[in-house]
Amino acid sequence: MMTRAWFLLIISSLSFLLWTGLLIPPVLIGSEDPMENREEQIRALRAQRDQFFKEDLRTPLNERDRKNFKGLSYYPIDLKYVMVGSIERYPTEPKPIYVNLPTNKGPERKYVKYGRFKFRWQGKEYLLQIYRPLGGGELFLPFKDKTSERETHPKGRYLPIEELPDGNVLIDFNRVTNPFCEYNEKYTCPSAPQENTLPIPIRAGEKHFR
Repeated sequence: MMTRAWFLLIISSLSFLLWTGLLIPPVLIGSEDPMENREEQIRALRAQRDQFFKEDLRTPLNERDRKNFKGLSYYPIDLKYVMVGSIERYPTEPKPIYVNLPTNKGPERKYVKYGRFKFRWQGKEYLLQIYRPLGGGELFLPFKDKTSERETHPKGRYLPIEELPDGNVLIDFNRVTNPFCEYNEKYTCPSAPQENTLPIPIRAGEKHFR
């Protein structure tokens, strides 16, 4: 029989996965149309993330910021920032391609270069490199753009990757999140490398906290 403590632990873990983007809501994965109810899904994910920041013991906010927290600052939802496509995988033989990503604390972190995602924006083609932690784990897509510094986190933001049933992936910039070091300097966060710096503004997702 499941105890109350175990039940609360499971609920808390699911909440953690949802706000990090590691768990995609079932309606997105099970739907033949990934755009179905898209705006409602984004609003729900933002509400969950705000709740995590305000109430969860693992919130990155310090006590003063948590008490005064009224919600994160987001760009308006804009579905033109949603792209569906495929990841062009890099070969892993005879050995994977490795890359060292900078961090806000100095020491770099080593990742496997997993693949790249190409997309078109206002008639031009762009690409973003996708990484994976050593030993496996969730795909990691940090990037910078023309909003970095003044409007968004200066070292870049993180973009979740949603896997679709047909083997493609969905990239939704409305779901872009700041690294935890935007909210608390005690955290060590990988930064977006130069190769993932877009020469265009991406006004979607999270803005500066202050």
